[in-house]
Amino acid sequence: MAAKSAVRKRLEGLLGRWALRGAWALFRLLPLRAAQKLGAGLGRLAYALSRRYRRVAIENLRRAFPDWTPQQVKTTAQRVFRNFGVSLAEFLKAPSMTQAEIERILTVVGLEHLDAAFAEGKGVLLITGHFGNWELMARYICMLGYPVAVIARDADDPGTTELVTMLRERSGYRVFPRGNAARLVLKALRANEAVGILPDQNAGDVFVEFFGQKAGSVAGPAVFHLRTGAPLVPLFNVRLPDDRHRVEIMPPLRFEPSGDAQADYQRIMQALHDVLESYVRRYPDQWLWLHDRWKSARKRLSGTL
Repeated sequence: MAAKSAVRKRLEGLLGRWALRGAWALFRLLPLRAAQKLGAGLGRLAYALSRRYRRVAIENLRRAFPDWTPQQVKTTAQRVFRNFGVSLAEFLKAPSMTQAEIERILTVVGLEHLDAAFAEGKGVLLITGHFGNWELMARYICMLGYPVAVIARDADDPGTTELVTMLRERSGYRVFPRGNAARLVLKALRANEAVGILPDQNAGDVFVEFFGQKAGSVAGPAVFHLRTGAPLVPLFNVRLPDDRHRVEIMPPLRFEPSGDAQADYQRIMQALHDVLESYVRRYPDQWLWLHDRWKSARKRLSGTL
């Protein structure tokens, strides 16, 4: 059984890799609006065909919004898939887009906060989530001349990891592999560069309140902040109704150590999740609900973690 599962996993990874390569070849040739429309269609198709991820999205939305009607949950889940499809299309097309082309669909609010953070000379920790089109936001910030690297988890298939990393690097930002990034992050911060971190997926470093329930989180942003003094700058790319984008950059956040490192990590990560939750509540269809965000917390409560 284990051998069959491994073979099936490798086969799925190979098929996914070639599907992604084919999509890249197609989307980079299409006009942007055509690519967005095709991406939206693929997202809707994925909702219909992907029983597993559809179930995860619906269960997560029910957990986060217990007062919603079944129709509200279903409609939002459908839009989550639709937005993910459009974001994928934009991600695949972004490396071939010029700054002028991106500026026709994207505006930035709060750029002065990013400038203020860089002016401190300690590097910048860019904190966002799997929200809106975070990849297009990184592409544009690099185009403005800011040095950016991102921490990213490898895909299960090494070939897919190579392809996605190549696309990101063609968009102007470096990629640090999650789990082996600490030295690279510290070096980048010392050079007064920005490092983007998305701490909104399941982990077990600290546990925070997220939509009124415990969720496991990485502690990395808090650790790097306290060690280097690099300001934490939350920012989000909000997708507008016509598939335009508005990047919203918030003022830098800073925290003083209390002497209790673990308590400090929990306090800082809670503050960052509070910011994320405020955006997700305003735009619930723009967060990636396809991930089991509360998995570690459930295991912890059951005593299996």
